[in-house]
Amino acid sequence: MTEKKCIGKYIILKGIGQGGEGSVYLARDEDLHREVAIKLVGRQEEGAKEENRILREADMLRQLGHPMLPVIYELLWEEAWYLVMEYIRGVTLQEYIGKNGYVGEKQARAWGLQLLDILCYLHTRKPPVIYCDLKPHNVIVCPDGNLRLIDFGAAYRQKFGEKTGRMAVTPGYGAPEQFGRNGKGVRADERSDIYAFGRVLYYMVTGSDPARPPYTLLPVRNYQPLLGDGVERVIRRCIMEEPSERYQIAEEIRKDLKKGDDGCRRGRRRSFIRAVEKRVWLTEKC
Repeated sequence: MTEKKCIGKYIILKGIGQGGEGSVYLARDEDLHREVAIKLVGRQEEGAKEENRILREADMLRQLGHPMLPVIYELLWEEAWYLVMEYIRGVTLQEYIGKNGYVGEKQARAWGLQLLDILCYLHTRKPPVIYCDLKPHNVIVCPDGNLRLIDFGAAYRQKFGEKTGRMAVTPGYGAPEQFGRNGKGVRADERSDIYAFGRVLYYMVTGSDPARPPYTLLPVRNYQPLLGDGVERVIRRCIMEEPSERYQIAEEIRKDLKKGDDGCRRGRRRSFIRAVEKRVWLTEKC
């Protein structure tokens, strides 16, 4: 697609990204004089089955209403299916951490609680909505400092007894069960989103991207020796390999992340300073 192409009443300005299921463009609504995001979600040649999937996805998104989610304006057919939605200004969390290195504990807790708020909302729909591809690239840091969640191409409604087919998943953030390991088929539930949340929180506080091969994580202490025990415990429990060993619902994490551990952190800071002073003293003696 080239610049200045029209799709209905929308003028395409530029490409702004590649979503889990299609390209995303910045466009201008000529009737309402506002900028919108338009996502290519399917083409005619993909058949009736794919068309039904697109219609179900659009219907699911229209039923969701949360301050952290983009507003869906319409599903448009113009030689292909396009989803027209609110354009959210800001930078991705991936870009933010890439520029700043990492965020402090206070900011990580605040942003973590915002992400948990949207996960609680999605997981308590009837039926639950499983996001499936939570990663820094799908989180927008807005100019006001708050987070928004974009790209629901991988999300689906979880129905009791329903098996999951193909799944868009990002190595390093996707839970083991989303890859069908240990002889089991591909599957996902609320605990899969919790696993991804733990890895996103890890990325926030360490600046080390779990999506870089070989996808294994060094202990948080290797990067942030003064980080509070509470945040580290939350991360460890979120990213357990077995779903049964993780937090079972997002609300549990929210309660733990709200707890402060200033006393423990002060004690660790004193121990850390003493260890550094001792090392300096030994170096001077040598």
